[in-house]
Amino acid sequence: MDKKQLSLHHLIKFPASPADPQPDSVYPTILALHGRDSNEDDLIGLADYLPKNFMWISPRGTFDLGPDSYEWFQITQVGKPDPVRLANALNTIDHFIDEIIANYPVDKNKLYLLGFSQGSIVSMSYALTHPQRVAGVIAQSGYIPHESGLKIDEAGIKGKPFILTHGIQDPMLPIDWARRSRDTLQKLETDLEYYEFNMAHNISADSLAVINTWLEKQLK
Repeated sequence: MDKKQLSLHHLIKFPASPADPQPDSVYPTILALHGRDSNEDDLIGLADYLPKNFMWISPRGTFDLGPDSYEWFQITQVGKPDPVRLANALNTIDHFIDEIIANYPVDKNKLYLLGFSQGSIVSMSYALTHPQRVAGVIAQSGYIPHESGLKIDEAGIKGKPFILTHGIQDPMLPIDWARRSRDTLQKLETDLEYYEFNMAHNISADSLAVINTWLEKQLK
């Protein structure tokens, strides 16, 4: 299947073809949202280190910061995304999800958001406000923007699977922000796995290992 022209420029990686694919086959899907100052190439390479059953779709952020550098919303204050700009980013993702379900063999009951940094902020915010649209969230080195006016669907988010990974030495988004996010997700009674690693603002072999195990459990 060829890549389609949708509202967001994106990359797609299909899972290994089954021996006898059916015309109406759908696949568990990871929608990967990159961090600020990055692009659609950044996270799709993680597919090589995680379960091969997933289709990956990796869109490009909407705002241009420079060569091969994009963001999902423009920053006015670090740690406190502007509510209107964040809401616009969530609307962009909501529309893109409509598009990928309509154009690709996405199993809409097994659609997972995977983010890093700003992509994790958007992923968690989207899941908290649109829980019925995603099966779970992988949030790496991000946080929940508590002061950005999110209208959390508390009933819908209960029991939703989340995995959060964060570096104890993160110099950009402090570990305390991740711990506050952990506490919020626990209070909301999500199905949460939370991990801290001896790393900075990055992804490590150890953090990928726990994500790999988590994804394998989601497929059972």
